[in-house]
Amino acid sequence: MKKYCNKFTLVEILAVVALIGILTAIGFGAYTYAMNSAKESSTKALIKRLEAALENHRTKYGYYPASKGDYQAIKVAYNEKKYKVPNPDDPANPKEIELGYVITFDDTKPSTVEATKQVGDQMKDFWRVIEAESLMKSVRDEQLQDGWGGTIYYKYPGTINKTGFDLVSAGADGKFGNDTVTDRSKPAPERTGYYPSATATEKDCDDITNF
Repeated sequence: MKKYCNKFTLVEILAVVALIGILTAIGFGAYTYAMNSAKESSTKALIKRLEAALENHRTKYGYYPASKGDYQAIKVAYNEKKYKVPNPDDPANPKEIELGYVITFDDTKPSTVEATKQVGDQMKDFWRVIEAESLMKSVRDEQLQDGWGGTIYYKYPGTINKTGFDLVSAGADGKFGNDTVTDRSKPAPERTGYYPSATATEKDCDDITNF
């Protein structure tokens, strides 16, 4: 009696390999889309929180923080400078506390005692509005970063929003404005006159802004 072995033909093996490749590509595409959507959502949420903190700053102090020149990277760094606050237990001896983590928009640092105290007061408001713990998760190398690891930029007065401020993330591709135009592909601090193209489509412009 003859024995028959169940073997796959070359065509069947190739068909299975092709099917696995197709399913892998579909799964990877879905995963990439989901990850990109999550990063976009987190970036938009971060910009919204920054916007709320800046508006609160203007309401309380009467002005928006200035930016020096063109778009500035938003920095969060620990500052050891100290300032005095009232001491309810001993009114004659005010407490000295460090500024701690400070968010800056123009790379400047307080140079006087009064300026240091003002920054300290402002930071209390910022951290209260912006939820400091979750903000710190977005800080790398002292720069506030978007969901893709790119820098979030600030400018006041704004170029896009001329009556207020600009908060801008370059999006998933890391390029600003209409990404098919080469002169807008540089990071914001390296060129002036940035604005999103009026003809840019969702395909070639994925910047995220505060409006």
